[in-house]
Amino acid sequence: MPSLTALTGGAVLLALLAGCTSTPESAPVTTTSSAPATTTTTTSAVPDRQPHTLVLNATGTGNAVINKIKYSLDGQVQEEGEVSLPWRKSLSVPADGLPHAWELTVTYTGSRNGRLELVAVYDGKVVGQGGSAAGGTGNTKVTGSSSVGGSVRG
Repeated sequence: MPSLTALTGGAVLLALLAGCTSTPESAPVTTTSSAPATTTTTTSAVPDRQPHTLVLNATGTGNAVINKIKYSLDGQVQEEGEVSLPWRKSLSVPADGLPHAWELTVTYTGSRNGRLELVAVYDGKVVGQGGSAAGGTGNTKVTGSSSVGGSVRG
């Protein structure tokens, strides 16, 4: 007489074989992969550094006439003829970590007491100041020039 274990094992085997007789359309499909799981890391590109701003200003009191303004950044000289005060020019300085030389020179003519002020502002901070005062009485003409310069790190 067959043992209970042999009968149970045979019934399980019979049940498994019965399940294998289904049609391919209804057979469940399972896949296995031996490839290791991969992790995708997304990194955002570092944005380019934005250039810095150097603002050159010329202001004054009295009746000074600006005959010429000359300014430069890294040796690139620009000139403007007669201008009215206040005068302002914004220059873009590359964000490269290198030193960048700049200069502002103003030639003026005036009479009576007057004052000329030159101020350079780099990214919101004053980096240079200069100017001159003109004295005189009546129709005394005063001619002069004033300059300010320096270097900033880009």
